[in-house]
Amino acid sequence: MIVSRTPYRISLFGGGSDYPAWYRRYGGKGFGFAINKYCYISIRELPPFFEHKHRIVYSSIELVNEMSEIQHPSVRAILQQEEPKVGLE
Repeated sequence: MIVSRTPYRISLFGGGSDYPAWYRRYGGKGFGFAINKYCYISIRELPPFFEHKHRIVYSSIELVNEMSEIQHPSVRAILQQEEPKVGLE
């Protein structure tokens, strides 16, 4: 199992001026910082005895066999890019 803990970031001003396409043309300044609140993400191999191949849990629970069935766009894109050989939770 892999667990990631990432602090939330607060941006007071600067908008999208930290994107290369913007600051290369217009320059940019920003003021942002991390706070002591965190986002946790975990991933593990799903044992093969379940009826579904992948289990994705966020504000909803998705039980799917094909990555194309995943509704959450970010999770679907990551899994399609990585092409895991085993089921994941």
